[in-house]
Parts: sequence; C-alpha cells; structure tokens
Amino acid sequence: MELAFDDAGAGPCVVLIHGHPFDRSLWQPQAEVLATEFRVVVPDLRGFGASPVTPYLVTLREYAEDVEELLARLGIERAAVVGLSMGGLVAMDLATTHPESWWALGLVTTTAQPVTPQEQAVRRERADLVERDGMQVLLDYMHTGLYGPRATPEMRSRVDAMMARAPVAGAAAALRGRAERPDYRPRLRELGIPTFVCTGSEDPWSNETVTAEIIEHLRRPELLVVEGAGHLPNLEAEGVFTPSLMEFLARHAPR
Repeated sequence: MELAFDDAGAGPCVVLIHGHPFDRSLWQPQAEVLATEFRVVVPDLRGFGASPVTPYLVTLREYAEDVEELLARLGIERAAVVGLSMGGLVAMDLATTHPESWWALGLVTTTAQPVTPQEQAVRRERADLVERDGMQVLLDYMHTGLYGPRATPEMRSRVDAMMARAPVAGAAAALRGRAERPDYRPRLRELGIPTFVCTGSEDPWSNETVTAEIIEHLRRPELLVVEGAGHLPNLEAEGVFTPSLMEFLARHAPR
C-alpha cells in the first residue's frame, strides 16, 4: 500500500502518525518545528487523507506494515515514532513488533487497555452507522470529548473540516480494526526504548487511569500532562506540547 506522505528536514528520522478520523495535517505545527533538527516523515494512514482506501476492515498491523513499507522505500532503517490516539496504537504495534527499528516512542492521548466485548460491539455498530449515514455520525461522537477548554473556535473548525473530509469507508474500516486490537501491554513491558507519554488533563478518553496503565507497562516512560487540554494537546497547547516533544527527541536522538 503506497501511502501519501510529507518528508522534510534532515537528521535522525521522526515519524508522526495521526489518529482517527484525521489525516497527516493534524501534525502540521509539530512537523514544521521538528524539521529544523530532524528528518520528519508524516504519512496519511491507509483510508485517510490522500492515501488509498481499503473498505470494511483494516487491522492495526496492516496500518503498521504500510508505515514499515514506506520507511523501507525511503531507505530509513531507524526512527522515532510518535502517534496520537489510534496513531498511538499503530506506534505501539510498530515499536513492539520491531523494537530494533526505533530509537524512541511517543504515545499521545492513547490507551493500552485491552478491548472489551462491549467496546467491540460499540465500534462495530458505529462503523455500520458511519457507512450508512456518513461522517456526521463520527463528528457527533467526537464532539462528546474531543475538545478541551483550550480549543479555539478556529482550531475546532479546522479539525471538524479535517474529520468531515475523511473517506467514509476508511473511517469505518478503522473502527472495525480497532475493535480487533491486540493487548499490547505484555509487549510494551519488553520495550527498552524511551517513551514520551502525553495526555491532556481534560481528555475524557485518555484519562488519568488510562494513562497510568500505559506508564505502568513501560520501562522508560516520561509523562507530560497538559493542563486544560483535551484529546488534541498538540493543537490545543502547541506552546507546551511542541517544545516538550522536541526536547524529548533531542535528548534521546542517536548521536
């Protein structure tokens, strides 16, 4: 699967993976800053942005394999990977499948909690509804928790537009794929690489309990809680998030 992507800067490579139902423009503020010191590769996951769509179901391993293929084509053997929300799950899959390929990991507003039968049923039902009624189904759901008090009207309208233009089939396939996700916790315990863990204090999904479970299963976690931010601290609090991520990556980058 040939992904659409941006590739800028020079130096040790950093891969930024967007969440659901977003696209690579989610990372624009960070990509511009990080590219002053790193080579930054930002793909559209399969089914989002300008990448090809696979209907019905795409697993997290398939998303990860697409990224692995992209880096192989670009001749990149080692990188850091940072993922937000569903992108964090893809990042976990990448880092725990081939730990030797990654010098650092970033997990932003995501979860390592195993999927429950109830969550599986809800995600599959929501996928069916999205296919039947369109992306407004997902926008309505995301509005129940996506934005924290720091989100400006301009940011909200930009993110809403990003979600609205996501391909229906791609969004539904991702929902079904997340319903099949493996339990990454045993694999995270074996990871020796430094891991940047970030959440917003007002994120109802990646809350304190969910984030504590991630930390508990990592050997080298570094936690950032962004006060007043919701599920998108990279956009709601760029001035806190971006320098913190840059400092973490600069400290752990291969010399």
